[in-house]
Amino acid sequence: MVTMIEMKEKILDFFYSIPRILFINFFKLFVRIRVFNIKNIPKDKSAILAINHTTGADPIVLLGAVGKKIHFIVSAKNFSTRFTAFFMRKFSSSLPIYKECSAKNTSTFKELFLISKKYRVLFGIFPEGNLNKNGNLAQFHKGAAYLSFKTGLPIIPVYLHNLRKGVKPESFIARSNVAEGIISIIANTFQKINIFVGDPINLTAEMIEADFKGPTDVKNYKSTISQINETLSEEFSELEEKADEIVCARAKS
Repeated sequence: MVTMIEMKEKILDFFYSIPRILFINFFKLFVRIRVFNIKNIPKDKSAILAINHTTGADPIVLLGAVGKKIHFIVSAKNFSTRFTAFFMRKFSSSLPIYKECSAKNTSTFKELFLISKKYRVLFGIFPEGNLNKNGNLAQFHKGAAYLSFKTGLPIIPVYLHNLRKGVKPESFIARSNVAEGIISIIANTFQKINIFVGDPINLTAEMIEADFKGPTDVKNYKSTISQINETLSEEFSELEEKADEIVCARAKS
């Protein structure tokens, strides 16, 4: 039975989602997005989407392509003021991750686990950690692997390809995430963007076995997370190669 508090939360969530939905659909009118293997993203199950991070427009592009709500897990520096924290949580459905003080992440992960158990949702996480405009994938952090290990949810690699990168990382404007994001959205208007969805990485019996050997078995615990992260990196490399092959084939034709 739905309580009055839960009903109020649902009404507020719907109210706050209106600007996001309107903006995303407006943006879709001016950008061409082609998605490969979108069937790999489940319609009725929860999952973690691991996404490469080139511009501040990445979440908007992905939301426009998937057409479903995504809870993004982003750097806590985007929550530095009350206004930005309110905007990130209510309008972009984002949760903070603290890189400098991991102890602060306890409440975030508790919230993530609660959401994953209560609803069928998609989580979005950028394993590279920061914007990467170098053209090649950066080394992945293990946050996506850790979240998958703890929740039992599959990780689905999502490779965004052919986005205009916007301002240079060393520029003054790039110091502001908001400004960089707005410029990146404008820069990718009318752009043809390809999105490659990889095969889900599901936890096997061998992977989760370490979790039942007791809390002192830290070595196996870390080894399992590293194994998941390595598999994720390998799948991303394959998606990157596939994207380059398609571009080369079109250039020759």
